Amino acid sequence: MQGAPRRSRIVAVVAALAAAASFSSVAFAHDEIESSVPEHKAQIQVDEPVTEVTINFGEPVASVELGLRGPDDERIAGDVTVISGTQARLNFAKLTDQGQYIVQYLAEEDGHLVAGAITFTYGDPAGEGADIGIWIIFGVVAAAILGAGAFFSFRRNNAPDGTSVDDTVPA
Repeated sequence: MQGAPRRSRIVAVVAALAAAASFSSVAFAHDEIESSVPEHKAQIQVDEPVTEVTINFGEPVASVELGLRGPDDERIAGDVTVISGTQARLNFAKLTDQGQYIVQYLAEEDGHLVAGAITFTYGDPAGEGADIGIWIIFGVVAAAILGAGAFFSFRRNNAPDGTSVDDTVPA
């Protein structure tokens, strides 16, 4: 008698997962760009001037909007140029501030919108040299937390008489 309700729940879960998978494959078929210059998550040295970002959507786009935000989340003005049916470029003044930049895009492809963002880091991510002291402190704190967790885990599972604490708890 219990097999029938369980079986119907399994069938319902499988059907829901199949429906979600088919919906997501249709809805998000073209929601990724093909490439960008600079590449997503690129690290660019300060001695390399950056004055433009190019995005290749991989498919013809009817309209494109591009925007750039700097390390302090300030909007950086720029001009959008459509290079070809599948590519657009954002031109802006030479970057001077070090840190992470976000390029947001919105394009119309085959009657649906493609929206997203790429990021790149200009210079050091922190804007200055990496501080090794922060990583040393992080490592010491992490080791202390892991050590305390191991101590209490061992203590909980081993009673003073050699039996497991779980063995002494009545079921």
